[in-house]
Amino acid sequence: MNRHLEKLGLIVLIALSGSVSAQTTGETGASGQQEIVYIKGLGFVDALLEKWISEYSKAHPNVTVSIAGRDVKEHAIEVVPFGKPKGELSQTQATAVSFGKYAVLPITGENNALPEELKKKKLNGKRLRELFFEKDLLADDYDEPDTKKKYDLTVYSGNHSHSVSHCFAEHFGYDASRLKGKKIAGDDIYLNKAVGKDIKGVSFNPLNYVFDIRSRRLNDGIALLPLDVKKEYAEVFNLQNLDETIQLLENKEIDLIPVEELTFILKGNVSATTLRFLEWALSEGQDYIHPFGLLRLDTKTLAQQRKQISELETTPLANK
Repeated sequence: MNRHLEKLGLIVLIALSGSVSAQTTGETGASGQQEIVYIKGLGFVDALLEKWISEYSKAHPNVTVSIAGRDVKEHAIEVVPFGKPKGELSQTQATAVSFGKYAVLPITGENNALPEELKKKKLNGKRLRELFFEKDLLADDYDEPDTKKKYDLTVYSGNHSHSVSHCFAEHFGYDASRLKGKKIAGDDIYLNKAVGKDIKGVSFNPLNYVFDIRSRRLNDGIALLPLDVKKEYAEVFNLQNLDETIQLLENKEIDLIPVEELTFILKGNVSATTLRFLEWALSEGQDYIHPFGLLRLDTKTLAQQRKQISELETTPLANK
C-alpha cells in the first residue's frame, strides 16, 4: 500500500513540474496554462510592440506576449535596428526576420542659429560628413588646415549598442566612434532634448522620434536640418508632415537619408506560439507600421520574410 502511495506521489510531482515548465517556456499544457512570449524591445519600436501586443491579445486571449523587463533573463524574440545579425549575434545560431524599416533624419533645435553657409548651400554629402564626423587623419584627402572647426555647432549622438548612431554613421561610411561632439546615455529620445536646450546643437533621430505620431507634425522644439535634395523632395520635407515623409521615403531612395530594416532575432529553440505571433506581425500587424512612424517593407521582401517563418514551422527549430 505504501509503495502504491509513493508511486502516486511521484506521478503527481512530475505532472506539476511539467505544468510549471510549460508556463515558463511559452507552451500550453493539457491544463490550459497561459502561454508567455517575451520580446526584448527597442526604444523607438516599443510603442509599435505595445500596440501589437494589445491587438494580438484580443484575438488570442490564452497567449501573453510581453516586452521583457530587466528582470527577465530569457526572451524568445529580440528586436534590433539592422537587417542582419551583427557582432555577437552573428556568432550564434540566430534567425533574422525583418518586419519593417525606419528612416533617420538630421535635426536641430527649433531656435538654433545655423551658420549662414548652411542656410544658403544646405547639407550635401560632403558638408554633412564635415559637420557630423571627425576627419580621418590618414585619409588621402586629409588637409591639415581643415582640421579646425568648420561649423560652430555641437553634435549629439547616442552611445548605446542599438542607438541609431550606428545606422547613421555606417550609411555615410563611418564607425559611430567617429561621430563628433557629445555622447548621450540612454534612449535616443534624449537627443531631442539635447538639441532643444543647446542653440548650437545638431543630431539625428528616427522619424517617430522626430515627429509626433499623434499630430503627425514635428515634435515641439525640433527642426529639420536643411538637406541639399531635389526640389520636389525638399517640398515634402517643408510640409513637416509624417505621412507625406513616409510616403516619399518608401518610394524614393535619397542618398542623404539612412533607411534600415528592423529585425526580429530568434535564438535557439523557437516555440510554435512564438512563430504564430510572428506570422501575425507580418500580416495583420503590418497595418500599424505607418501609424507608428515606421516604413513598410516592399512587397517582395515582406513575402520572403513570411516564407522564412513558414519554413521555420517545418524544421526542428520550432519546438511544437
